[in-house]
Amino acid sequence: MGLFGTTRCPYDPLTMTTFRKYIFPKQADADKVLALCTGTTAPVDLGVLNGFIAYDILWEGDAPKDATQYETWPEPCGVHSFLGWDEQYTEDYHQHKSL
Repeated sequence: MGLFGTTRCPYDPLTMTTFRKYIFPKQADADKVLALCTGTTAPVDLGVLNGFIAYDILWEGDAPKDATQYETWPEPCGVHSFLGWDEQYTEDYHQHKSL
């Protein structure tokens, strides 16, 4: 497992995935990160939360470095989670908060 939870998908043990939460000041910023989504990467539009455009993304592999600046770490698990990923997000949240 990599830093902050790159782990095997619970439904496909051969696939490494990463669950991240993002907030963007404007849709154009979100669109740049969404353009990085490939393969089985799964973005979920959460709408506008506290004045920011919010997405949860389950990346195929590691989350791209270009998206890191938009990561947010709400207390687990925020308003949305991917089925089966609550425990992994909670571990990543605690690792992130301990830095």
